[in-house]
Amino acid sequence: MSSAPNSAVEPESVSSNMVKPERMLAGFPWVSAIVLYTLSWGWPLLRPNTLYWDDWEGYFNKPLGDAFKTVTKMGRAPWAGFSEYVLLNLGTWAVTFSTFLIFFAISLILFEILQHETALSANHIKIVVLLFLLLPVMQARVAVSIFDYTTSYFLFYLGWFVLVRYRSSMSFLLACVILFLSFKTHSFLFFILLPFLHFGWLNRASLLNLKKLSLVHLQVLGIAILPVLYVISRSLFWPPSEDWQDYQQPTRAGVLAGLWPVLIGIVGLSIIGVRRIKKKRTPLGLVLLIVGFSITALALFPYFAGELYVGYAGRPAYLTVFEFRADWRSRHQLLMPLGLALTVVGLNELLKWRGKNIVVSTVLVISVALNMFWGSQYFLQSHKQEQLVELFKTTKDKVEIASVEDQTKRFNGRESSFRSYELNGFMTLAGIPTDRPGCDALPSGSVLTLKSETSYLQALATRDLGLYFEIKPCSEVLAQNN
Repeated sequence: MSSAPNSAVEPESVSSNMVKPERMLAGFPWVSAIVLYTLSWGWPLLRPNTLYWDDWEGYFNKPLGDAFKTVTKMGRAPWAGFSEYVLLNLGTWAVTFSTFLIFFAISLILFEILQHETALSANHIKIVVLLFLLLPVMQARVAVSIFDYTTSYFLFYLGWFVLVRYRSSMSFLLACVILFLSFKTHSFLFFILLPFLHFGWLNRASLLNLKKLSLVHLQVLGIAILPVLYVISRSLFWPPSEDWQDYQQPTRAGVLAGLWPVLIGIVGLSIIGVRRIKKKRTPLGLVLLIVGFSITALALFPYFAGELYVGYAGRPAYLTVFEFRADWRSRHQLLMPLGLALTVVGLNELLKWRGKNIVVSTVLVISVALNMFWGSQYFLQSHKQEQLVELFKTTKDKVEIASVEDQTKRFNGRESSFRSYELNGFMTLAGIPTDRPGCDALPSGSVLTLKSETSYLQALATRDLGLYFEIKPCSEVLAQNN
């Protein structure tokens, strides 16, 4: 991949450890990436037609077009939801397989992006891409309702790639259009800073020539205007309905929580910059560590700002990012892999012992293990939902259900809780009424507690979860409460 003769980047000497442009995807770690990625994220392919979480609210027993109505009310872009609408006409399986393929395709795109003057060696790039693929984040991708995030993720990295790979005016315009389309997931309005800085770095020679206004100056201005243009367009053409006005709105407490990590990253980057100006050498490992931390802070800022990550049970909001029992909050980890991958590589460089990649190897092993465990939980949840429907059928005309409690969350992905609309879907499939008014409103009813004596490993081996209902009359519940 040689640079075009009319490139805006002036020729510079490149150190021997820098990556030199080669043919597309030359050196990509195909075998390790495919094998480990499939072990980590291939579980949904075993049960590709499963609905999870918000899927039961948006897609179960409803025309496919209903999802667009919800998107419109939320103030999401008009093109949001289009991809899953097309795929769902083929079946839920089409979204499941597309998700699996898209996340892998993004790693291929990132591999090419990192070839362009990022100061990373060929080996570093391979490790970063593997970590990017395998770090145990964003398990919520299994849900159809998250597919819009997935396509935004793909569009963002594709736009970034076109921006730094090709130098014609048409390719620049195409990159801007693709990046603009990715803003349908609003966190990318902040993450656009990365391709902006990368493009500026590649064209630094022209940018630093302030005596003459060049096309590059206008292009940089154009990239900077993109998020502003999206925000203005949203307010004019697809604003949220009154019920959704406060959704994802930044709060003072949230902005402060998200700003502290960003400021720490800025301080670290400033120190590196000052040392560079003074021609002092900074270890590559430390540079990667600080850059990775800063990118991770940027990735999380919009989610902290909108208080989508908050502290509870006495724990600070920062710890909730990495909690094991994350329910469906892992969807807020969408942008984290790149920053985390660079952070791990930086730590690995700083803590190398006898030239061995101890940190990277440890993180990869733990990542694959966690991915397989959480993936198997979603696999069991798929079976659990089917078996719960059959269990509900046994109550038909026998039990008047006042409420349902689940004590088998070990069979749910990231130990998530069933929402009311999920239970409504299960009960609808079972052919029983979905009303669960509680014992106060239905004293003649009963409380159903879902239980199982089957261990996680036994359930995984047999796919029989041993579910049963413990039934307690509301009269007993009310008597105890009184």
